[in-house]
Amino acid sequence: MSERGPDDGGADTSEPHEPGESSAERADEGPDSDDERIVAAGNPLRLRGLAPLGVGLVGAFLLMALTPQFRLGVPLGALAIGLATFGVLDLLGTFDDPEHRVVARTSLARLGPGLGLALGSAVALFAAVSLAVAGITGVAVSAVLVPASFLALVAGIHRIGAELGAWSLGDDGAPVPLYRRAGFQLVALTTLLYLPMLGSHALSDPWETHYGEVAREILARNDWISLWWAQDGWFWSKPILDFWLQALAMATFGVRYEPGGMLSAVQEGREPWPEWAVRLPVFLLALFAAYLLYKAVARVFGRRAGLFAGVVLVTMPQWFLLTHQTMTDMPFVACLTAAMALLVLGATEDPEREARATEVSAGPLRLRVSGYHLVVGAVVALSLPQILYLLSRHVPIDTGPLHIALRADSFEAGSAGNCGLPGNDPCKLFSPVAKGLAPALQAAIWIQALVVMLYANWGERRVSRLYFLAAWLFASLATMAKGPAGLAIPIVVVLLWVFVARRPKDLLRMEVPSGLLVFLTVALPWFVAMYARHGSGFTDRLLFHDMVKRAFSHVHDTNEGDDTSFRFYVWQLGYAMFPWTGLVGAGLAYALGRDRPERDAKASYAHFFALWLVVAFALFSAMPTKFHHYILPALPAGAALVGVLLDRMADPEERARSGLFHALAGLAAAAVAALVGRDMAWDVEGRPSQVRLWHLITYNYKRPWPETLDFSATFWVFSGLAAAAALGLVVAKLRPKAVLALGAVAIGFTAWAIDVYFVRTSPHWGQRSTVSAYHRAVSEAPGPLVAYQMNWKGENFYTGNAIPAFVSSGKKFTQWIDEQKKKGIRTFYFITEPRRTGTLTSELGSPRLVDKLTDTTENNKFVLVRVRFE
Repeated sequence: MSERGPDDGGADTSEPHEPGESSAERADEGPDSDDERIVAAGNPLRLRGLAPLGVGLVGAFLLMALTPQFRLGVPLGALAIGLATFGVLDLLGTFDDPEHRVVARTSLARLGPGLGLALGSAVALFAAVSLAVAGITGVAVSAVLVPASFLALVAGIHRIGAELGAWSLGDDGAPVPLYRRAGFQLVALTTLLYLPMLGSHALSDPWETHYGEVAREILARNDWISLWWAQDGWFWSKPILDFWLQALAMATFGVRYEPGGMLSAVQEGREPWPEWAVRLPVFLLALFAAYLLYKAVARVFGRRAGLFAGVVLVTMPQWFLLTHQTMTDMPFVACLTAAMALLVLGATEDPEREARATEVSAGPLRLRVSGYHLVVGAVVALSLPQILYLLSRHVPIDTGPLHIALRADSFEAGSAGNCGLPGNDPCKLFSPVAKGLAPALQAAIWIQALVVMLYANWGERRVSRLYFLAAWLFASLATMAKGPAGLAIPIVVVLLWVFVARRPKDLLRMEVPSGLLVFLTVALPWFVAMYARHGSGFTDRLLFHDMVKRAFSHVHDTNEGDDTSFRFYVWQLGYAMFPWTGLVGAGLAYALGRDRPERDAKASYAHFFALWLVVAFALFSAMPTKFHHYILPALPAGAALVGVLLDRMADPEERARSGLFHALAGLAAAAVAALVGRDMAWDVEGRPSQVRLWHLITYNYKRPWPETLDFSATFWVFSGLAAAAALGLVVAKLRPKAVLALGAVAIGFTAWAIDVYFVRTSPHWGQRSTVSAYHRAVSEAPGPLVAYQMNWKGENFYTGNAIPAFVSSGKKFTQWIDEQKKKGIRTFYFITEPRRTGTLTSELGSPRLVDKLTDTTENNKFVLVRVRFE
């Protein structure tokens, strides 16, 4: 947001802002502003902005209105939206800030090397992921190309920012090299840990394939509003963000989303990996959230504390495992974390400090850019596509032959290309339930909200207000990811914090009116469009069944026999935060034991993170419906508290003041690490052990562990190392080295868990291997693939839903088999669970040959059976 302010490079000598402090830079801000104005005056309009705005809007609208889909439609659409966003900002004259705000000048030529590196790296990343998706590059090559191109892109962005004066300077006033910046060190560490194997193993059933199939149908049906879910019909149980992200990525990187296409390249001798596309957006969000958490902690407690907090977060098992899952939870929590971090950054800013601008010259053109363009441009870029898509529902354009028509909105039920297959509803055209709320009218409402938001912030350049506006944006995205909790949790935490810290005046500068307008323009359009199409059936399912009812009663959870009191998440957090678990309580005690928050700025923000942890834990512990992964929102707050505690432990000056407390914390951390490690390693009949990490992210906790895999020795080793490192915290002289040792153990465990444990176990929780085996076998002996007594959704995703699905068998199943046999089909392939093969054979009568083409060493939960009849 700010230029030449403290960042992750040079010295950070700033202190958190407290209410009542004056701005040190006020004298340099130029003429006094009119304090009586409710809305700050903006720069005069620039009509030249109409040209890029018009071209961008028309281009994006045409791509959305066209009935056929194009391979590069999404990237081209993104470029069009970017052009239109630039046009809006230029039309408002925001690139014409007055001279007193300009602190640096550069040219497009000087930006050229950074732009070239960023653009070239982006193209390389696009190519690397696309080649991996297509199966042209193998697993090992992708593990090198994708992280390398991504880190090169980060380097290019840094170089552009350095030329724009966005990064801080070192103590000597010289630029800080990228490799010395703590923020980059966190980004590089996370990339090297997470990215090499991100997309080179199977999606897990049911949630990854469940949400992946819904996203695939967006593209197959070419409908970005109404969601369809294989044989279950309309999908109304989750909001839209995760599905849009996956669908955009699948379209961008060339996933074969058509019926039967997902793994069809296997028949061409290649091993495609669509998992790269669907998981990459989740990784990017998680990385961004960890970086912003680092920034927030560093702003208050110092750069080392921020780096510790970031490393703790990215090495927590539930965080790194859910970063490798295409579920709604990480988009929700990553956006929530970003919002909370931005709230801290906004609250710590001088209320009157303005964002400084850098002038960029390109021939006669002069553009003065600042953090304003980053924040407000993001709001515009996320609002315009939704508005244009609503308008395009009235103007479908066919290209063969060219036909343009004006019509009312209509939408189709059914799985595109698969209607009529057993288990699938027939395709049928519907009209919206709320006929008076046409898409064009909805678009008009959101246009007005966007215009009012832009007017309200036309002249806003105060850095703290921009941070708060960005926080509202990410709270809106969190709501789009999983519902009202994305907005409710930040609001509750902030209200409690301003009361505890006695900072009620901070509420007046948190951009509540503008924030609500951002929420209207970004978060609400899809919800309203769905209600207009589907009526109360949608809201009853999403809001009342899947949100309200889950909050007050048990809905489809799988914790039979478990203690689901408040101890449930204490238990799960033990595994979710290993090896840091024992330090979280100490970090919480340290935060709450600080000086009174109204007197000490650091104590105030320590209380903020403590309240975040307590609110998240209390909220999800109070809910009767419990899944292990629901507690994820507590992890970033816990990581922040542990980061602050580790920073104090590594500080020699703290030895005398907090020696006993730190020693007791080390003892607790060692004991908890040993107990948690024992639970994960000790194989006792009737009790889960090695599967506990999987339970953090999956469904149905009774599913068996693969008998062919045994990682117990590795779990014992890591738990022993973690306990030993934690014991080092007891001894004052060893404490700084023990902090580093515990971090090294956590990083080693993360690398092993992602690249060995997760990669080797994931085939047993998904159906990739069975569907791939079908594609290899069908080349020799053609026949249809049938899902028998299955409803896990991997059978739908990996086949593009082109599969007869019999969730329950019986007469309909045997009749269909007989019909196929009458058509001359003699070979059938069945995907089912191993325990159902006997029932399958019995229902088929007397086939001549029954072959199991996969075994439990490949997949202990699903099997591919080939049946041949005379």
